[in-house]
Amino acid sequence: MHLKRLELKGFKSFPTKTEINFNEGITAIVGPNGSGKSNISDAVRWVLGEQSIKSLRGDKLEDVIFAGTIDKKPMNYCEVALTIDNSDEKLNIDFSEVTIKRRAYRNGESGFFLNDKACRLKDIKELLLDTGIGKDGYSIIEQGKVDEILSNNPANRRKVFDEACGISKYRYKKQEAEKNLKNTKENLERIEDVYIEIENRIKPLFTQQKKALRYLELRENLKKLEVNNYIREIKKIDNELSEITKQKTILAKELNEKEVLREKMDKNVELANEEIEKLEENISKLNEYIDSIKDVINQNDSQISLINERINNSKSNIENNKKTLGDFELKLKEDNEKLVELQNKRKVDEEAISVLKKEISDIEQKNSQKEQNLNNLTKNLEDLKDNIITYLNEKKDLSNSLSMLGANIENINSRSEVIDNNIADINTSLEQKKSIYKEKEEKVNEIKVELNKQNTTLNNLREELQNYKNENRNIDIKIQNNNYSQKEYSSKLQIYKDMEKHNEGFNRGVKEVLKNKNLSGICGALGQVITTKAEYEKAIEAALGAYMQNIITTDQFAAKNAISYLKKNNMGRVTFLPMNVIKSKRINENTINSKTPYIKIASDLVEFDEQYRDIIENILGRTIVIDNIDNGIKFANETNHKFKVVTLDGDILNPGGSLTGGSLKTSTNILSRKRLISDFEEKIQNIKVENEENLKNKQIIIESISKTRQSIDTYENDINRLEKDIIKQNTKLTSINYEIDSLKQNIEKLQKEKNGLSSNLDYTSNKIESIEQNIKEIELKEAQNKKKIEELSKIQETHNDDFDKEKKQIESLKLDFVQKSEIFKSTEAEINRIKTEMDDTNKKIIDNKNNIERLEKEIENLKNQSQIQMSESENLNKELSKKNKEMDNAQQAKNKFKENINDLNKQLKAFERQSMELRQSEFKIESKLERLSSNKESYTTRLFEDYDLSYVKALELKDDSIEINKKILESIKREIASLGNINIDSIKEYKETKERYDFYSEQKNDLEESISAIEKIIEELEVNMKVQFKEQFTQVNENFKYVYKRLFGGGEGELTILDEDNILESDIQITAKPPGKKMKNLNLLSGGEKALTAISILFAIILAKPTPFCILDEIEAPLDDANIFRFGEYLKELSEDTQFIAVTHRRGTMEAADYIYGVTMEKKAISKVIGLDLHEAHKMTDII
Repeated sequence: MHLKRLELKGFKSFPTKTEINFNEGITAIVGPNGSGKSNISDAVRWVLGEQSIKSLRGDKLEDVIFAGTIDKKPMNYCEVALTIDNSDEKLNIDFSEVTIKRRAYRNGESGFFLNDKACRLKDIKELLLDTGIGKDGYSIIEQGKVDEILSNNPANRRKVFDEACGISKYRYKKQEAEKNLKNTKENLERIEDVYIEIENRIKPLFTQQKKALRYLELRENLKKLEVNNYIREIKKIDNELSEITKQKTILAKELNEKEVLREKMDKNVELANEEIEKLEENISKLNEYIDSIKDVINQNDSQISLINERINNSKSNIENNKKTLGDFELKLKEDNEKLVELQNKRKVDEEAISVLKKEISDIEQKNSQKEQNLNNLTKNLEDLKDNIITYLNEKKDLSNSLSMLGANIENINSRSEVIDNNIADINTSLEQKKSIYKEKEEKVNEIKVELNKQNTTLNNLREELQNYKNENRNIDIKIQNNNYSQKEYSSKLQIYKDMEKHNEGFNRGVKEVLKNKNLSGICGALGQVITTKAEYEKAIEAALGAYMQNIITTDQFAAKNAISYLKKNNMGRVTFLPMNVIKSKRINENTINSKTPYIKIASDLVEFDEQYRDIIENILGRTIVIDNIDNGIKFANETNHKFKVVTLDGDILNPGGSLTGGSLKTSTNILSRKRLISDFEEKIQNIKVENEENLKNKQIIIESISKTRQSIDTYENDINRLEKDIIKQNTKLTSINYEIDSLKQNIEKLQKEKNGLSSNLDYTSNKIESIEQNIKEIELKEAQNKKKIEELSKIQETHNDDFDKEKKQIESLKLDFVQKSEIFKSTEAEINRIKTEMDDTNKKIIDNKNNIERLEKEIENLKNQSQIQMSESENLNKELSKKNKEMDNAQQAKNKFKENINDLNKQLKAFERQSMELRQSEFKIESKLERLSSNKESYTTRLFEDYDLSYVKALELKDDSIEINKKILESIKREIASLGNINIDSIKEYKETKERYDFYSEQKNDLEESISAIEKIIEELEVNMKVQFKEQFTQVNENFKYVYKRLFGGGEGELTILDEDNILESDIQITAKPPGKKMKNLNLLSGGEKALTAISILFAIILAKPTPFCILDEIEAPLDDANIFRFGEYLKELSEDTQFIAVTHRRGTMEAADYIYGVTMEKKAISKVIGLDLHEAHKMTDII
């Protein structure tokens, strides 16, 4: 079994379909950082069931779907398919090629497929259990897996060893069993709660049921008495109502006549009031108009006073403005004189500043050139001094180099002599090691031939054992399913037998008659003596209706005795069918004139004893059974509704045209019970026969399994012995080979070192000559520089004196210039201030003149307005006098109409007194009518509320022979009251609760048995896990010791179970002793040593139980070059049994690979895979 192919579509950086084919050996997947090479190992983890998106370097499920780029749209789904070659049938599935596929959509939907058939993740886990393949196994080893082994968390490290030792499937089964145990216990707790609750309810319900039955009996007697009492009382009330209604009619006529007269008088009063309203409206308008005239006159008077006041204010303002104008003109004259004086002074200051500025500029220009010359001279001097320091440092460095080179020549000559001696010694050791290696290699080959023969036989036996196990498991499943079905059928059978035994479904009276064995001539209920096919049960039950409860008797005498028994014991009513009286009434089918086909006459669809034929045909002989209601309606119409028609769904078309139908209760009917009892008994018997055959086959298979296991144990012991021998020999071979390689490398290193020493000697001699020449040149340059420094220092001193004198003169002139400039600025500011004040004064003079002119015009306008207001007030006073006269006339007319209304109101009061007397009489009559109607309504309401009867329906129960005795009524009511609260539903509820009580009692017993069985299974699993873990862990530890030496080139490594008493949960301690160091705990090793130790453990696990394929994702990244070389060499050895896919960027791993896939990104965020077969590449290189 090996990994054959990986297909990706839409997964992370692989938007288009990408197929990667894998061969046996080592395949390397390489590429630069960020190219997407690790996405390939993520894809394998994901398709094998990884649920943690964080483990795949994402946050949510849609992060594994291609997210899109600028040029390519995002994908809506991703899909990864992993194909495994199963030609060796190591996977328990009948396919030579197994493809596991996983698909996910952006909306969160996802699914797994096995060979393109939808399946569960659980199915895939179970298929791969104990193969080493899976997200938690050791078929995918990444840096995180190495970190798990190195982790301080015992649980992380423990998971790897559990899978390696093959107990993962047992632990999984144990967890499933514990989960089932927990669920079963929870179910038991829930059932016990319900069971106790039902147990507490059933006794009170029995008492309530008994009371309810007595209550119903008393209630029926009370109903007969009370209904007849209510009917008689209602009759009396109806007679009284008829007489009083006549009196009411006479009184109503008299009241009506009075009402007509009153309405005429009301109309006259209404007309008078309307005239008064019109007058009052006119008076109101006149009042409003008069008030408005008065308001206008008052406003005019106020306006005239205000105008006169404004005229006086304007005259006062004119005088004030004239005074202010004189002040402004005087100030303007004074400011103008001061301005002329300041302007003359500014002109003199400006001329003095201009002369001073020119003098400063001439001197500064002359001094600037001198300053530049002085700076250049100073810079030249500093450069020369720096050169002197540089020359001194160079000369010192060269002298030191000369000393070192001389010493180096002596060391080179000494080392060359030592190297020649070492090479001679190593060559002698190398020949000896090669001879020993050849002898060991021949011995290993002989053992391998024998081991292959043993493995072939063992694989055949294991395959045979697996087949036996599968067959045994299938038989167990069959037995378990049969037991479950038998238990279910038995439970239902018992229920139906109990129903048949206790005559469930029949009325109380029917049950009592059937139960009493002392009554002779009782043949049974009609529903008990007939049977029919299941398909006709609904139709026959509907056709029979209440007849199902009828009891067949031999003759009328037997029926009479049974009726007497029922009456005597007050057990209800039953209809009896005496066989000596009832005759057949079967339809003559020739008289049925209908085109619509029907199934049969109902009596022909039932089976019965021939002695009951007359009764059956009397009841069912005139009923037609038809398939559906549509055809039933056609049939009924065609036969003029002469026959009773029943459909298979139980709908009924009655003679005459009425229809009965709707939903039916789903509870088991009386007809089906016998058939169901027979069916369940037959099924139970068949299951028993089948289980006996299964148990015989199981015993044969168990014996075969035992014999095959003994053979396997024998071969496994032989193979284990041979494998240990091979490991022992291989360890020695590896050690010798490592020593040979080490000797060769040492010779090569020494030869390279010698060649390097020779080249170094020539180079050193040439370097000494060059340094001596450089020292002479530096000394000559140093002397020339010192001479130039002395000459330039003298020139610099002369230039400094002249520059200082001119600089002092410039500073004095600049100070004088600043003082004169400040005086000039002050004069300029004062001129500007005066000009601004003069502008303001001119504006104020103009404003004053304008104000005086405006106020004079305003006075003239105000005088004209005052004249107009006085004329308007005079006209308004005339209009006011006119309107006051109109107001007096309207008031007089209003008073006259009020006198007329008073007269009419006196007449109305007299009529009102007479009407009141009549109404009082009418009220008394209506009160009596209402009281009688209320009493009648009370009786009819009580009929309806107490007995759900209308008065018309109650008349059907009228019985004039009944004597209404209040004492009997009160006695019945007292007995009902003494019963207390009655629960009518308790009759039905008790029956249902009793059935539930029996059901939960059986369920409780079943669950208790299941708990015991599961606890036993868990105990057996723990025993098996301990044995297997101990054996496999010992093997892994031995392998680790070997692999550790192999990868480290020596040293020691060991795995220890810290808690031997609890090996299934104990932490695994890892100790290591690298070559040349003491034994240490894993945490005390360096990073590289830790990583190589973890890799040694993983390889030891693969040796103990080789996985078909293994994906290594940059686990060797922390290793140095020497360790990488040993890692690659050992990987080649392991690849003989295990297929490796290595995601890497280390050269040593690439060199060990047989095939290489390069992952690159030609387009941003889109990975592309390019394959290279190194075997073919080497062939092409050899040809070239």
